[in-house]
Amino acid sequence: MKLVLIFLASCLSMNSFTQTFLPLNSGVSTQLNAISFSNQSMGIVVGNSGVIRKTSNAGLTWSASSSGTSVDLTDVTFIDATTFIAIGKLGTILKTTNAGGSWTAVSSNTNNDLLGVFANGSRVYISGANGIVLASINGGNAWTTVNSGTSFHLNKVYFVSEFVGFAVGDGGTILKTNNGGQAWNFLTSGNNTHSLRSVYFIDDNVGVATGGIVGSNESVILRTLNGGQTWSSTNYPNMYLNALGFMDYSLGYAVGGSITGNTSSIYKTTSQGTSWTLETSTSSRQLGVCIPTSNLAFTCGLNGTILRFASNTVGMEESDADLMIQISPNPSHGVFYVSSEANSDFSIEILSVNGERLAFIEVGNQIDLTSFPDGIYMAVIKSESSTVIRKLVKE
Repeated sequence: MKLVLIFLASCLSMNSFTQTFLPLNSGVSTQLNAISFSNQSMGIVVGNSGVIRKTSNAGLTWSASSSGTSVDLTDVTFIDATTFIAIGKLGTILKTTNAGGSWTAVSSNTNNDLLGVFANGSRVYISGANGIVLASINGGNAWTTVNSGTSFHLNKVYFVSEFVGFAVGDGGTILKTNNGGQAWNFLTSGNNTHSLRSVYFIDDNVGVATGGIVGSNESVILRTLNGGQTWSSTNYPNMYLNALGFMDYSLGYAVGGSITGNTSSIYKTTSQGTSWTLETSTSSRQLGVCIPTSNLAFTCGLNGTILRFASNTVGMEESDADLMIQISPNPSHGVFYVSSEANSDFSIEILSVNGERLAFIEVGNQIDLTSFPDGIYMAVIKSESSTVIRKLVKE
């Protein structure tokens, strides 16, 4: 079945800069810590208690993937379209070569918690507790321990090129390597109170790091224009920022939320991280973000939350006739009608904005939300040849 994902109304083209993250149904309520897509369709999300979920249709549906472990999994990355590396506590490293169909445990030779993983082709790097850094040159099949020079927890690792990489961690720690991770040098972050959770470089010079004070709702965003030699910082109260990523040279997202209130915060920049604005989000606190293409992004977090943003052109693989699915009226006082030029039969699933399944219409073209409260709902409309997600507004 081909996949068509079209978000209308509040989800417009990237050029409009009006973007909304909408919930997907992960099928679990477990805390999800990290998410990775190898392309716009194939993705893996990992979480506590060894939970792994997989998708092959851009997040529309998620299914269980047996990890063979019960330890908390902290991060995941991809090597190629079907090969992923997942890491976790107690030195756990897992590898799949069939997009999550099965996982194989790989020896790390450590019991330290592993916290961040990054792949650059067959070269893979892991950072973790007590300053541990692991490196692999054969796609994660074998690992060597590298001396990082620090005992601070290193929460994330990121490589700009084959040889230049960065690791960030507790105590405002920022490390840089210029020789493919063989040796690491300390950089001055200007901040020793925050635990840095994520780092991303747009190019060799421009980079951004995020973090917060552990156990509090105070975050910081650091920015460098000279490859990490110096950093400027901006504090953001009332939330803890866990992860960030960029869609292109200018547009990026930093995600997190309130620890005490378990609410989500998604910040957007259109200026390479110079300034950030708060996006609307009503979900649980976000812990991970993945941006596989220039118009597609996913986040994951507490309570099994997965959010997705896509422009209205992502995944359009059907002909123009196939795309002519109409819902009217929309907004509506309760009854919506689905139609298409192909006069197809539809199955329709109604979801809440939190991804909860509210109703299912096996065959039909009428959606009756008369008995539902006013608000926003999602309709997953399936025909023989396509699947479309549409936003419904009941007023």
